[in-house]
Amino acid sequence: MSYSEQLLDAIQNHDFSQNKHLLKEALDNDDPEVLSSLAENLTGLGFTDLAKEIYRALIAKFPKEDLFKVYLAEIMLNDGDDDDGLSLLYNVPESSSAYLDSLLVQADYYQTNGLIETAKDKLIRALQLAPEEDAIKFGLAEIEYLSGNYEQALELYQDLIKRQSTFSEVNLYQRLFATFAKLGNYEEAAKVIREHANSILDIDSKYEAGLVLLSVGDDKQAIKFLDEVIEQSPDYVNAYPLLAQAYDHQHDNEQVLRTAQAGLAYNELDETLYSMGARAAANLNELDTARDLLEKGLKVAPDNSDLRMQLSNLYVHEHQAKENIALFSNLDEESVEPQAHWNMALSYEDLDDIQKAQSEFLLAYPDFKDNPDFLRQMIIFFNVQNNDEITKQLLERYLKLAPEDDEMQDLYNNL
Repeated sequence: MSYSEQLLDAIQNHDFSQNKHLLKEALDNDDPEVLSSLAENLTGLGFTDLAKEIYRALIAKFPKEDLFKVYLAEIMLNDGDDDDGLSLLYNVPESSSAYLDSLLVQADYYQTNGLIETAKDKLIRALQLAPEEDAIKFGLAEIEYLSGNYEQALELYQDLIKRQSTFSEVNLYQRLFATFAKLGNYEEAAKVIREHANSILDIDSKYEAGLVLLSVGDDKQAIKFLDEVIEQSPDYVNAYPLLAQAYDHQHDNEQVLRTAQAGLAYNELDETLYSMGARAAANLNELDTARDLLEKGLKVAPDNSDLRMQLSNLYVHEHQAKENIALFSNLDEESVEPQAHWNMALSYEDLDDIQKAQSEFLLAYPDFKDNPDFLRQMIIFFNVQNNDEITKQLLERYLKLAPEDDEMQDLYNNL
Protein backbone atom coordinates (compact mmCIF):
# COMPACT_ATOMS: atom_id res chain seq x y z
CA MET A 1 0.00 0.00 0.00
CA SER A 2 1.39 3.37 -0.98
CA TYR A 3 1.92 6.12 1.57
CA SER A 4 -0.78 8.11 -0.24
CA GLU A 5 -3.28 5.29 0.33
CA GLN A 6 -2.21 5.02 3.98
CA LEU A 7 -2.80 8.75 4.45
CA LEU A 8 -6.28 8.59 2.92
CA ASP A 9 -7.20 5.57 5.02
CA ALA A 10 -6.05 7.32 8.20
CA ILE A 11 -8.09 10.43 7.37
CA GLN A 12 -11.20 8.41 6.56
CA ASN A 13 -10.74 6.63 9.92
CA HIS A 14 -10.50 10.04 11.61
CA ASP A 15 -6.90 9.41 12.61
CA PHE A 16 -5.18 12.71 11.90
CA SER A 17 -2.14 12.20 14.10
CA GLN A 18 -0.01 10.83 11.26
CA ASN A 19 -0.93 13.35 8.59
CA LYS A 20 2.39 15.16 8.45
CA HIS A 21 4.48 12.01 8.66
CA LEU A 22 2.53 10.10 6.00
CA LEU A 23 2.45 13.12 3.71
CA LYS A 24 6.24 13.49 3.92
CA GLU A 25 6.70 9.81 3.17
CA ALA A 26 4.31 10.06 0.21
CA LEU A 27 6.16 13.06 -1.22
CA ASP A 28 9.48 11.25 -0.86
CA ASN A 29 8.39 7.86 -2.19
CA ASP A 30 5.16 7.84 -4.24
CA ASP A 31 4.91 8.31 -7.99
CA PRO A 32 3.76 11.71 -9.35
CA GLU A 33 0.51 10.20 -10.69
CA VAL A 34 -0.28 8.80 -7.26
CA LEU A 35 0.52 12.13 -5.62
CA SER A 36 -1.69 13.99 -8.09
CA SER A 37 -4.57 11.65 -7.29
CA LEU A 38 -3.89 12.09 -3.57
CA ALA A 39 -4.07 15.89 -3.90
CA GLU A 40 -7.39 15.63 -5.74
CA ASN A 41 -8.83 13.36 -3.06
CA LEU A 42 -7.58 15.57 -0.24
CA THR A 43 -9.19 18.59 -1.90
CA GLY A 44 -12.50 16.75 -2.10
CA LEU A 45 -12.25 15.84 1.60
CA GLY A 46 -11.52 19.45 2.54
CA PHE A 47 -7.87 19.01 3.48
CA THR A 48 -6.76 21.80 1.17
CA ASP A 49 -3.60 22.68 3.10
CA LEU A 50 -2.26 19.17 2.51
CA ALA A 51 -3.32 19.30 -1.14
CA LYS A 52 -1.56 22.62 -1.64
CA GLU A 53 1.63 21.17 -0.20
CA ILE A 54 1.50 18.30 -2.69
CA TYR A 55 0.85 20.57 -5.68
CA ARG A 56 3.74 22.84 -4.66
CA ALA A 57 6.02 19.83 -4.48
CA LEU A 58 4.85 18.62 -7.90
CA ILE A 59 5.35 22.09 -9.41
CA ALA A 60 8.89 22.15 -8.00
CA LYS A 61 9.62 18.79 -9.63
CA PHE A 62 7.78 19.53 -12.88
CA PRO A 63 7.89 23.32 -13.40
CA LYS A 64 6.56 23.03 -16.95
CA GLU A 65 3.49 21.02 -15.94
CA ASP A 66 1.10 23.97 -15.81
CA LEU A 67 -1.94 21.87 -14.89
CA PHE A 68 -0.58 21.53 -11.35
CA LYS A 69 -0.42 25.31 -11.19
CA VAL A 70 -4.06 25.54 -12.24
CA TYR A 71 -5.12 23.03 -9.58
CA LEU A 72 -3.16 24.88 -6.92
CA ALA A 73 -4.55 28.23 -8.05
CA GLU A 74 -8.12 26.92 -7.85
CA ILE A 75 -7.61 25.83 -4.24
CA MET A 76 -6.00 29.17 -3.36
CA LEU A 77 -8.90 31.11 -4.86
CA ASN A 78 -11.38 29.00 -2.92
CA ASP A 79 -9.38 29.61 0.25
CA GLY A 80 -9.43 33.39 -0.30
CA ASP A 81 -5.83 33.76 -1.46
CA ASP A 82 -6.98 35.64 -4.57
CA ASP A 83 -3.81 37.49 -5.55
CA ASP A 84 -1.50 34.49 -5.54
CA GLY A 85 -4.13 32.27 -7.16
CA LEU A 86 -4.75 34.70 -10.03
CA SER A 87 -1.00 35.23 -10.44
CA LEU A 88 -0.55 31.51 -11.02
CA LEU A 89 -3.38 31.41 -13.55
CA TYR A 90 -2.20 34.43 -15.51
CA ASN A 91 1.28 32.96 -15.72
CA VAL A 92 0.01 29.96 -17.68
CA PRO A 93 0.97 30.79 -21.29
CA GLU A 94 -1.44 30.46 -24.22
CA SER A 95 0.85 27.82 -25.69
CA SER A 96 0.34 25.57 -22.66
CA SER A 97 -1.97 22.57 -22.79
CA ALA A 98 -3.36 23.82 -19.45
CA TYR A 99 -4.28 27.26 -20.81
CA LEU A 100 -7.89 26.22 -21.42
CA ASP A 101 -8.20 24.94 -17.85
CA SER A 102 -6.74 28.22 -16.61
CA LEU A 103 -9.39 30.20 -18.52
CA LEU A 104 -12.19 28.08 -17.06
CA VAL A 105 -10.99 28.54 -13.49
CA GLN A 106 -10.66 32.28 -14.10
CA ALA A 107 -14.18 32.42 -15.53
CA ASP A 108 -15.59 30.60 -12.51
CA TYR A 109 -13.74 32.94 -10.13
CA TYR A 110 -14.91 36.12 -11.85
CA GLN A 111 -18.51 34.91 -12.11
CA THR A 112 -18.54 33.97 -8.43
CA ASN A 113 -17.33 37.45 -7.57
CA GLY A 114 -19.91 39.20 -9.74
CA LEU A 115 -17.58 40.24 -12.54
CA ILE A 116 -19.86 38.81 -15.18
CA GLU A 117 -18.43 40.53 -18.25
CA THR A 118 -14.89 39.46 -17.38
CA ALA A 119 -16.08 35.88 -16.82
CA LYS A 120 -17.90 36.01 -20.15
CA ASP A 121 -14.74 37.17 -21.95
CA LYS A 122 -12.81 34.23 -20.50
CA LEU A 123 -15.45 31.74 -21.63
CA ILE A 124 -15.65 33.21 -25.13
CA ARG A 125 -11.89 32.80 -25.45
CA ALA A 126 -12.16 29.25 -24.10
CA LEU A 127 -14.89 28.42 -26.62
CA GLN A 128 -12.66 29.65 -29.42
CA LEU A 129 -10.04 27.15 -28.29
CA ALA A 130 -12.51 24.28 -27.79
CA PRO A 131 -15.64 25.00 -29.87
CA GLU A 132 -17.13 21.55 -29.26
CA GLU A 133 -16.74 21.58 -25.48
CA ASP A 134 -20.23 21.47 -23.93
CA ALA A 135 -19.03 22.50 -20.48
CA ILE A 136 -17.87 25.82 -21.91
CA LYS A 137 -21.09 26.29 -23.86
CA PHE A 138 -23.11 25.64 -20.73
CA GLY A 139 -21.07 28.09 -18.66
CA LEU A 140 -21.45 30.73 -21.36
CA ALA A 141 -25.20 30.06 -21.66
CA GLU A 142 -25.61 30.55 -17.91
CA ILE A 143 -23.72 33.85 -17.99
CA GLU A 144 -25.72 35.09 -20.99
CA TYR A 145 -28.92 34.23 -19.11
CA LEU A 146 -27.77 35.99 -15.95
CA SER A 147 -26.77 39.02 -18.01
CA GLY A 148 -30.20 39.24 -19.65
CA ASN A 149 -28.87 38.26 -23.09
CA TYR A 150 -31.65 35.75 -23.53
CA GLU A 151 -31.42 35.30 -27.29
CA GLN A 152 -27.75 34.30 -27.04
CA ALA A 153 -28.54 32.04 -24.07
CA LEU A 154 -31.39 30.42 -25.97
CA GLU A 155 -29.16 29.53 -28.91
CA LEU A 156 -26.65 27.86 -26.60
CA TYR A 157 -29.28 25.97 -24.60
CA GLN A 158 -30.91 24.73 -27.81
CA ASP A 159 -27.56 23.42 -29.01
CA LEU A 160 -26.78 21.71 -25.70
CA ILE A 161 -30.18 20.06 -25.45
CA LYS A 162 -29.54 18.18 -28.68
CA ARG A 163 -27.07 16.02 -26.76
CA GLN A 164 -28.34 15.94 -23.18
CA SER A 165 -31.30 16.96 -21.05
CA THR A 166 -29.27 17.91 -17.97
CA PHE A 167 -25.88 19.44 -17.37
CA SER A 168 -24.16 19.67 -13.97
CA GLU A 169 -27.49 18.66 -12.40
CA VAL A 170 -29.21 21.57 -14.17
CA ASN A 171 -32.36 20.68 -16.11
CA LEU A 172 -31.82 22.10 -19.59
CA TYR A 173 -35.53 21.91 -20.43
CA GLN A 174 -36.19 24.17 -17.46
CA ARG A 175 -33.58 26.59 -18.71
CA LEU A 176 -35.09 26.41 -22.19
CA PHE A 177 -38.66 27.26 -21.17
CA ALA A 178 -37.46 29.89 -18.70
CA THR A 179 -35.45 31.57 -21.47
CA PHE A 180 -38.45 31.53 -23.83
CA ALA A 181 -40.50 33.11 -21.04
CA LYS A 182 -37.89 35.82 -20.47
CA LEU A 183 -38.11 36.62 -24.18
CA GLY A 184 -41.89 36.95 -23.83
CA ASN A 185 -42.50 33.88 -25.96
CA TYR A 186 -44.82 32.17 -23.49
CA GLU A 187 -46.43 29.89 -26.05
CA GLU A 188 -43.05 28.33 -26.93
CA ALA A 189 -42.22 28.09 -23.24
CA ALA A 190 -45.52 26.32 -22.60
CA LYS A 191 -44.87 23.97 -25.52
CA VAL A 192 -41.53 22.90 -24.01
CA ILE A 193 -43.21 22.34 -20.65
CA ARG A 194 -46.00 20.20 -22.10
CA GLU A 195 -43.61 18.11 -24.21
CA HIS A 196 -41.17 17.48 -21.35
CA ALA A 197 -43.41 17.60 -18.29
CA ASN A 198 -41.88 14.42 -16.90
CA SER A 199 -38.41 16.01 -17.00
CA ILE A 200 -39.43 18.92 -14.79
CA LEU A 201 -38.68 17.53 -11.36
CA ASP A 202 -37.26 20.15 -9.01
CA ILE A 203 -39.65 22.34 -7.09
CA ASP A 204 -38.54 25.72 -8.48
CA SER A 205 -38.89 24.47 -12.05
CA LYS A 206 -42.40 23.21 -11.30
CA TYR A 207 -43.32 26.60 -9.87
CA GLU A 208 -41.97 28.39 -12.94
CA ALA A 209 -43.81 25.93 -15.18
CA GLY A 210 -47.05 26.69 -13.36
CA LEU A 211 -46.46 30.41 -13.78
CA VAL A 212 -45.83 30.07 -17.53
CA LEU A 213 -48.86 27.84 -18.10
CA LEU A 214 -51.05 30.23 -16.15
CA SER A 215 -49.90 33.09 -18.36
CA VAL A 216 -51.05 31.25 -21.51
CA GLY A 217 -54.40 30.28 -20.03
CA ASP A 218 -53.64 26.59 -19.51
CA ASP A 219 -55.15 26.59 -16.04
CA LYS A 220 -55.56 22.83 -15.79
CA GLN A 221 -51.88 22.12 -16.35
CA ALA A 222 -50.87 25.09 -14.19
CA ILE A 223 -52.90 23.62 -11.34
CA LYS A 224 -51.16 20.27 -11.82
CA PHE A 225 -47.68 21.76 -11.43
CA LEU A 226 -48.60 24.13 -8.60
CA ASP A 227 -50.34 21.34 -6.69
CA GLU A 228 -47.15 19.30 -6.98
CA VAL A 229 -45.15 22.24 -5.64
CA ILE A 230 -47.37 22.55 -2.58
CA GLU A 231 -47.50 18.79 -2.04
CA GLN A 232 -43.70 18.69 -2.15
CA SER A 233 -43.25 21.77 0.03
CA PRO A 234 -46.40 23.13 1.74
CA ASP A 235 -44.53 26.25 2.89
CA TYR A 236 -43.72 27.31 -0.70
CA VAL A 237 -45.84 30.42 -0.15
CA ASN A 238 -45.50 31.95 -3.61
CA ALA A 239 -47.40 29.04 -5.15
CA TYR A 240 -50.68 29.69 -3.33
CA PRO A 241 -51.71 32.96 -5.03
CA LEU A 242 -50.99 31.46 -8.45
CA LEU A 243 -52.94 28.32 -7.64
CA ALA A 244 -55.86 30.39 -6.34
CA GLN A 245 -55.75 32.45 -9.54
CA ALA A 246 -55.88 29.31 -11.70
CA TYR A 247 -58.90 28.00 -9.78
CA ASP A 248 -60.50 31.44 -10.05
CA HIS A 249 -60.18 31.27 -13.83
CA GLN A 250 -62.13 28.00 -13.65
CA HIS A 251 -64.78 29.64 -11.42
CA ASP A 252 -64.05 27.04 -8.75
CA ASN A 253 -64.79 29.17 -5.69
CA GLU A 254 -64.47 26.29 -3.24
CA GLN A 255 -60.93 25.59 -4.35
CA VAL A 256 -60.03 29.29 -4.42
CA LEU A 257 -61.18 29.63 -0.81
CA ARG A 258 -59.44 26.42 0.27
CA THR A 259 -56.20 27.50 -1.40
CA ALA A 260 -56.34 30.98 0.11
CA GLN A 261 -56.92 29.63 3.61
CA ALA A 262 -54.13 27.08 3.24
CA GLY A 263 -51.71 29.73 1.96
CA LEU A 264 -52.57 32.15 4.75
CA ALA A 265 -51.74 29.44 7.28
CA TYR A 266 -48.13 29.70 6.05
CA ASN A 267 -48.03 33.41 5.22
CA GLU A 268 -50.52 35.59 7.06
CA LEU A 269 -49.13 38.69 5.29
CA ASP A 270 -50.33 37.71 1.80
CA GLU A 271 -52.82 40.45 0.94
CA THR A 272 -53.74 38.83 -2.37
CA LEU A 273 -54.94 35.68 -0.63
CA TYR A 274 -57.15 37.65 1.76
CA SER A 275 -58.77 39.35 -1.21
CA MET A 276 -59.20 36.25 -3.37
CA GLY A 277 -60.37 34.11 -0.48
CA ALA A 278 -62.95 36.68 0.61
CA ARG A 279 -64.29 37.09 -2.92
CA ALA A 280 -64.63 33.32 -3.30
CA ALA A 281 -66.35 33.04 0.10
CA ALA A 282 -68.80 35.77 -0.87
CA ASN A 283 -69.55 33.95 -4.13
CA LEU A 284 -70.28 30.84 -2.04
CA ASN A 285 -72.54 32.96 0.19
CA GLU A 286 -70.21 32.26 3.13
CA LEU A 287 -70.42 35.87 4.20
CA ASP A 288 -69.10 35.32 7.72
CA THR A 289 -65.96 33.75 6.26
CA ALA A 290 -65.59 36.58 3.76
CA ARG A 291 -65.95 39.20 6.48
CA ASP A 292 -63.47 37.40 8.73
CA LEU A 293 -60.85 37.24 5.96
CA LEU A 294 -61.26 40.90 5.04
CA GLU A 295 -61.14 42.13 8.62
CA LYS A 296 -57.99 40.08 9.28
CA GLY A 297 -56.50 41.30 6.03
CA LEU A 298 -57.04 44.93 6.96
CA LYS A 299 -55.37 44.36 10.32
CA VAL A 300 -52.35 43.03 8.44
CA ALA A 301 -52.47 45.71 5.73
CA PRO A 302 -54.48 48.70 6.99
CA ASP A 303 -53.60 50.77 3.91
CA ASN A 304 -54.86 48.22 1.41
CA SER A 305 -57.66 50.08 -0.37
CA ASP A 306 -58.84 47.00 -2.27
CA LEU A 307 -59.45 45.03 0.92
CA ARG A 308 -61.16 48.05 2.48
CA MET A 309 -63.44 48.42 -0.53
CA GLN A 310 -64.33 44.74 -0.54
CA LEU A 311 -65.22 44.91 3.14
CA SER A 312 -67.22 48.09 2.56
CA ASN A 313 -69.24 46.37 -0.17
CA LEU A 314 -69.92 43.49 2.20
CA TYR A 315 -70.98 45.82 5.01
CA VAL A 316 -73.35 47.61 2.63
CA HIS A 317 -74.80 44.28 1.50
CA GLU A 318 -75.41 43.28 5.13
CA HIS A 319 -76.63 46.77 6.10
CA GLN A 320 -73.86 47.20 8.65
CA ALA A 321 -73.97 50.93 8.19
CA LYS A 322 -71.94 52.05 11.19
CA GLU A 323 -69.17 49.55 10.49
CA ASN A 324 -69.00 50.68 6.88
CA ILE A 325 -68.74 54.37 7.74
CA ALA A 326 -66.05 53.62 10.33
CA LEU A 327 -63.87 52.10 7.61
CA PHE A 328 -63.29 55.55 6.09
CA SER A 329 -63.42 57.71 9.22
CA ASN A 330 -59.65 58.09 9.53
CA LEU A 331 -58.93 58.70 5.84
CA ASP A 332 -58.14 62.04 4.25
CA GLU A 333 -60.78 63.19 1.79
CA GLU A 334 -58.27 62.76 -1.05
CA SER A 335 -57.85 59.10 -0.10
CA VAL A 336 -61.56 58.28 -0.23
CA GLU A 337 -62.47 56.55 -3.48
CA PRO A 338 -65.64 57.35 -5.44
CA GLN A 339 -67.03 53.89 -4.67
CA ALA A 340 -66.55 54.64 -0.97
CA HIS A 341 -68.66 57.79 -1.32
CA TRP A 342 -71.40 55.73 -2.98
CA ASN A 343 -71.25 53.10 -0.24
CA MET A 344 -71.30 55.70 2.52
CA ALA A 345 -74.30 57.39 0.89
CA LEU A 346 -76.21 54.12 1.21
CA SER A 347 -75.07 53.62 4.81
CA TYR A 348 -76.03 57.15 5.86
CA GLU A 349 -79.36 56.59 4.15
CA ASP A 350 -79.84 53.42 6.26
CA LEU A 351 -79.11 55.51 9.33
CA ASP A 352 -81.58 58.22 8.21
CA ASP A 353 -78.79 60.77 8.16
CA ILE A 354 -80.24 62.50 5.11
CA GLN A 355 -77.84 65.42 4.93
CA LYS A 356 -74.72 63.24 4.93
CA ALA A 357 -76.28 60.72 2.55
CA GLN A 358 -77.09 63.54 0.11
CA SER A 359 -73.55 64.89 0.40
CA GLU A 360 -72.02 61.47 -0.32
CA PHE A 361 -74.29 60.88 -3.31
CA LEU A 362 -73.25 64.23 -4.77
CA LEU A 363 -69.56 63.47 -4.19
CA ALA A 364 -69.90 60.15 -5.99
CA TYR A 365 -72.01 61.51 -8.85
CA PRO A 366 -69.20 62.82 -11.15
CA ASP A 367 -67.64 59.35 -11.32
CA PHE A 368 -70.87 57.36 -11.62
CA LYS A 369 -73.12 59.66 -13.64
CA ASP A 370 -73.16 57.06 -16.44
CA ASN A 371 -73.75 54.10 -14.13
CA PRO A 372 -77.45 53.07 -14.24
CA ASP A 373 -77.32 51.27 -10.88
CA PHE A 374 -75.92 54.32 -9.12
CA LEU A 375 -78.34 56.69 -10.81
CA ARG A 376 -81.33 54.54 -9.87
CA GLN A 377 -80.36 54.49 -6.20
CA MET A 378 -79.76 58.24 -6.25
CA ILE A 379 -83.13 58.83 -7.94
CA ILE A 380 -84.95 56.81 -5.27
CA PHE A 381 -83.13 58.72 -2.53
CA PHE A 382 -83.95 62.20 -3.87
CA ASN A 383 -87.50 61.18 -4.76
CA VAL A 384 -88.12 60.11 -1.16
CA GLN A 385 -86.85 63.55 -0.12
CA ASN A 386 -89.39 65.12 -2.51
CA ASN A 387 -86.62 66.90 -4.38
CA ASP A 388 -88.44 66.88 -7.70
CA GLU A 389 -85.95 69.08 -9.54
CA ILE A 390 -82.90 66.86 -8.94
CA THR A 391 -84.98 63.69 -9.30
CA LYS A 392 -86.20 64.82 -12.72
CA GLN A 393 -82.67 65.70 -13.91
CA LEU A 394 -81.40 62.33 -12.76
CA LEU A 395 -84.30 60.51 -14.42
CA GLU A 396 -83.62 62.21 -17.74
CA ARG A 397 -80.03 60.98 -17.62
CA TYR A 398 -80.97 57.53 -16.35
CA LEU A 399 -83.67 56.86 -18.95
CA LYS A 400 -81.17 57.50 -21.74
CA LEU A 401 -79.13 54.65 -20.29
CA ALA A 402 -82.04 52.35 -19.32
CA PRO A 403 -85.10 53.27 -21.42
CA GLU A 404 -86.70 49.88 -20.75
CA ASP A 405 -87.19 50.64 -17.03
CA ASP A 406 -90.97 51.17 -16.97
CA GLU A 407 -91.06 51.99 -13.25
CA MET A 408 -88.65 54.89 -13.67
CA GLN A 409 -90.44 56.00 -16.83
CA ASP A 410 -93.72 56.16 -14.90
CA LEU A 411 -92.04 58.17 -12.14
CA TYR A 412 -90.72 60.63 -14.71
CA ASN A 413 -94.14 60.95 -16.33
CA ASN A 414 -95.75 61.63 -12.95
CA LEU A 415 -93.24 64.38 -12.24
